Amino acid sequence: MTNMSHSGGGSGTSLESRLQAPFLKQTSKESTDSSYSDNWPPVVPDGQLGSFIDNLGPGQVVGRQVLASPVLGEIHLGIAASRSGIDVEVLQAKNLVVKPGIKICPAPYVKVYLMEGKTCVAKAKTNAVRKTTNPLFQQHLIFSESPRNKMLQVTVLGDYGRMERKAFMGIAQIRLDDLQLGPEPLIGLYKLFHSSSLAGTGPIRKDSETSLADPAQ
Repeated sequence: MTNMSHSGGGSGTSLESRLQAPFLKQTSKESTDSSYSDNWPPVVPDGQLGSFIDNLGPGQVVGRQVLASPVLGEIHLGIAASRSGIDVEVLQAKNLVVKPGIKICPAPYVKVYLMEGKTCVAKAKTNAVRKTTNPLFQQHLIFSESPRNKMLQVTVLGDYGRMERKAFMGIAQIRLDDLQLGPEPLIGLYKLFHSSSLAGTGPIRKDSETSLADPAQ
């Protein structure tokens, strides 16, 4: 895939020629599980999702509780669709937040769930990359599903090594029906929030404030 468009609104020039490096491709089989296993489940949104704040990425939706969530960073994604399925290009993340009181950075990786309603129909994740708050991923995640009536839930997690649990670092939800997808990837910059950002009148689960310190594995 070439000539990828880029901007927060999903249009414009190429993202530095796709960051000028080859991409690693993973299918939704989660072939990286043996090295970076985790049991992090998808978040089931509670209440209506919409664009309750400005400057979200293309197709990005949030709950009303997003007003109480700080921005935890941003992630560049490219999304394409064809008869064979959905291709999610995880490009890079920026300005990620580390655990309070911890001086070292985790090794970040991205876990993507393909959701239909409240059901996860497929999932895949990237390899972890070097320890930084501005990770460069450049990895493809392939889903052999139609984008119709689907959402992508993109979660950034951090691996601090040793026996520590994986740390939640941010989440973004994307409604694919809101995008005009084709074989050329649509590039967008998505804001990352706490998981409570997908809630309506109340939080979904209380990891929104504590997950950076000690999330469920």
